[in-house]
Amino acid sequence: MTNNDQRASPGTVRPRRAVPSAAAAAGFTSGGIPVAERDFFVEEFRGITIVVALPTLSASVVDAVERTVDEFGTGDTRFVFVVPADCVPTVIAAVGGVHVDGSTVWDDDTVADLWLAIADSPCVVVGASASAVARAAGSVSASVRASKMVLTDPGGGWGSPPRSFADIDVHRDRLTAHLAERGLHDFTSAALEALAGGAYSVNLCRAEDLEFELLTFDGRGTVLTQGRYLQLASLQVDDFPAIEALVAQGVRDGVLKVRSRIDVARMAVGGLGARVLRTGHLAGVVGLEADRYAGTGFAEVSGLITVAEFSGLGAGGLLIDGLLEMCRARGIASLFAVTVSGEAAEFFLRRGFREVGHQDVPGAKWEGYDADRRTAARCFLRSA
Repeated sequence: MTNNDQRASPGTVRPRRAVPSAAAAAGFTSGGIPVAERDFFVEEFRGITIVVALPTLSASVVDAVERTVDEFGTGDTRFVFVVPADCVPTVIAAVGGVHVDGSTVWDDDTVADLWLAIADSPCVVVGASASAVARAAGSVSASVRASKMVLTDPGGGWGSPPRSFADIDVHRDRLTAHLAERGLHDFTSAALEALAGGAYSVNLCRAEDLEFELLTFDGRGTVLTQGRYLQLASLQVDDFPAIEALVAQGVRDGVLKVRSRIDVARMAVGGLGARVLRTGHLAGVVGLEADRYAGTGFAEVSGLITVAEFSGLGAGGLLIDGLLEMCRARGIASLFAVTVSGEAAEFFLRRGFREVGHQDVPGAKWEGYDADRRTAARCFLRSA
């Protein structure tokens, strides 16, 4: 049978253009990006336009921009870089593409020219007033209805360490005050303009971290969203390859115990997924183990695992809430979880579970259970 013993944060998975180097052999690009994560995001961002505001340029920033564009070379993602007007030649030299003059008024003719430039070139560089790069990026993003915008600043994301995600509707005042303290008075309005124009998220990071922010699950900045980003849904048979990949990576990373394919299938049959609304991509999965404890009034959290990229959006909490609803619908009074991870323990406590003894969960849980692991295992219980 499966169980949900977790060794890391409740199911946070950090999975890993081939390059001819020792780094590639170890699963990393020459820039230090995990190849598997890079490949995931190249596919995730296929066919979309990303607007990037670069208010300040340096040699290291230009290098990061060039590496980022190169990493996306196998896909068809389009970039629009908004930079100070006198920096346009530098960026063009680094990434190629075409130059479009910036405008304070994006009328239909100007916007139509911009649409054609983006449609015809993988990289477009827009020059703007040095003091209005973020504002211009917001206008560009809204005008072309770009799917994503990135605002860069030497201060990086929001907080230290930066929070992964923030709903701008919920945190607008605090975010605006924070950015104002950094002299970034137009960043919030630029982000709101991009989101209103159709962007599903706006990233705030250091320009030097652009490739890590766009191409890794953990990122290095803060992703700003507006409203709900995830939805809860039943798992589908078409999800099975992705579920297997998540579980396998979790096992390799020590997050989950080894599961057979039939165990994974059983978990999926009665499980739930947290899906990204825009793409349908699974941000996390969880199973409900109830048959093993039939007649006891208990069910177990089985195989809770979330993708680190989406951890700040509460995928884990959304999945637990879904399990509780399932328990209520099936007349199951108590939901329990077992973990050997301190981080996972804190997660369950935050979600309303209380720590209990081994004797307080069904005895069937311990049948065939490894004695050494049982010594370290902690149990958590809450009423459904």
